[in-house]
Amino acid sequence: MPAPKKTVASKKKAPSKPAKKALPQKKTVASKKPAPKKVAPKKPAAKKPAIKKASPPKPANKKKVVAKAPAPKAKVPAAKPAPAPVKPSPAKPAAKAPPPAKPVAAAPAKSVAAPAKPSVAKVAAPDEKPVAKTAPSPAAAPKPAAPAASPSAKKAAPTLPVEVVAEPPPPPAKRIPSQPLPPPGPTKSGALFYDSHMHTPLCKHAWGEPEEYAEQAVKAGLKGIIFTCHCPMPNGFWPSVRMAESEFDTYVGLVQRAADAFKGKLDIRLGIESEFFPGCEEYITQLHQRADFHYVLGAVHWQAKEYLNKFETGTIENFRRTYFEHLAKSAESGLYDALAHPDLVKNYHPDSWCFAIVKNTVAGALDRIAATGVAMELNTSGLNKSYSEMNPGLEMLRMMAERKIPIVVGSDSHRSVRVGEHFVTALNNLTEAGYENVSYFLNRHRIDLPISDVLASLKKAADHNA
Repeated sequence: MPAPKKTVASKKKAPSKPAKKALPQKKTVASKKPAPKKVAPKKPAAKKPAIKKASPPKPANKKKVVAKAPAPKAKVPAAKPAPAPVKPSPAKPAAKAPPPAKPVAAAPAKSVAAPAKPSVAKVAAPDEKPVAKTAPSPAAAPKPAAPAASPSAKKAAPTLPVEVVAEPPPPPAKRIPSQPLPPPGPTKSGALFYDSHMHTPLCKHAWGEPEEYAEQAVKAGLKGIIFTCHCPMPNGFWPSVRMAESEFDTYVGLVQRAADAFKGKLDIRLGIESEFFPGCEEYITQLHQRADFHYVLGAVHWQAKEYLNKFETGTIENFRRTYFEHLAKSAESGLYDALAHPDLVKNYHPDSWCFAIVKNTVAGALDRIAATGVAMELNTSGLNKSYSEMNPGLEMLRMMAERKIPIVVGSDSHRSVRVGEHFVTALNNLTEAGYENVSYFLNRHRIDLPISDVLASLKKAADHNA
């Protein structure tokens, strides 16, 4: 039994030593051992903790020094892995990106710029695969060259469909061959002028066969008519007001049938009312190659659901300004001979139409159109619309005359009885606005006539055919 007591005593002496070491923690030492007997050893120990207090800052300084030392070491290894990812990174494909840029520079930038994103991607999708194959061949080793080639292929792709379409246009089954132009002067009846805008039942909102339109044209004292039915469009764009893609050849055949039936009585030509919608320029370019059109009439239709969904934002005035911006862009696209019903947007909330509000916008658009040389249309059917006025109105017509923009007259007939309707009024409006000549198109070339001669011919031919 005394033996274990000794061990207990030894254990009591053992914590005394760590107690001296644990002096910096005053709370723990004071709480555990209050022994006043050990106050005496604390005095010599007070010198030691002073040394111990000085000692912790030394390791702290050493730690600071050590912290500084590994900092440059950390920088050195950081610098080594940094160049490692740079070497396999797209630096190499970036250097090899200029080769695809060369065909882009060689291609016509104007035709590719506007329509590149929405429409060309669909047409060029099958052609992007060979482009992707040619791109990695110079890159050879690095695999990241494949993703680098994909954006370059998108840039270079538009050049391919343009070349393919230009060289072998798709062969339509019923293509109207080039026909000789009629003599430049009036016919025996005195007829001299053409109605350059009318439709067929294929547009789903017109009535009467082409032959019925031709009969009315003879009565109106016209020398000829040009059918301009609404063109097909891709992706189901506003399908309720236009021929389907599969009906294009049918349309060409209808016009040819009427031309054969009225040969020697009336000159009937094939035209098209060709939609302008940003992103569809490539499709329209290819469409114009599918037949021998004598006249291509560009049109911006704000009524389309697709157009309203995309551009009907903000105020009514801003929407109208957007319309005139697109009218100018359609002329600058180079796709059209003339622009149809150029202020059609006044039928958008017609009760609030005020030309003075958008006059500056219209002036800027007309300046751009005049620079292209594209003609514009005086559309007589505006008298039958919600805002009862020809398109354009007299004030805008004066601005067009000041800029010497060529003018074409069209009835926009969706019924045969409207062929040549209000033409005398339209020609008088042109004279009042400052025009001296009026035009029509054959074989995509503009023919100008004095307004006074056209007025006289209409009256003479109508009397002769009555």
